[in-house]
Amino acid sequence: MGAYNLIFKTADGGKSWQAWFDRTENPKFFNLYAIRPAAGGLYISGEGGLVLKLDVAGQHFKAVSPQYNGSLFGVADAGNAVLAYGLRGNVFRSDDGGAHWTKVNAGLQASVVGTTRTAQGAMVLADVGGRLAASTDGAQSFTRLTLKNPMPLTAIADIGEGRFALTGPRGVAVGEAVAAH
Repeated sequence: MGAYNLIFKTADGGKSWQAWFDRTENPKFFNLYAIRPAAGGLYISGEGGLVLKLDVAGQHFKAVSPQYNGSLFGVADAGNAVLAYGLRGNVFRSDDGGAHWTKVNAGLQASVVGTTRTAQGAMVLADVGGRLAASTDGAQSFTRLTLKNPMPLTAIADIGEGRFALTGPRGVAVGEAVAAH
């Protein structure tokens, strides 16, 4: 999936592909940025506040977007909820499969570009400025974490013991995070 509603499906491990352009409620052909399973469903996030959820029976993606017009760069599984995140630190949470959304204050000012789950079960969000926020209550609330050596970020992955694999314009690094004071 990608630019201008580009989306394909494979059922044979990538040997053949079927176009799914006509199986999305995306009439403005917004760009599609991420696809992830979350809270028992399969979700796509995109530009213009677009969030789509797969209707398995109908074999198409239905719009379940929050009331937000900025780009949403990702979706994440928050246990019994789905999280959509994107521009200017905006984070939205749905407990009911996307029917209703609540804006969550993660304390991040810049675009949220990545998320990871720690071995202890905490969800960690990362913004492009290298700031982190963690939740241990299913993404209902967040506390700030501080990277010991901050850097601009494009993605994050937990590698255990308070350490994260980080990617950004400066390359790849391992960083340690501590609770912000």
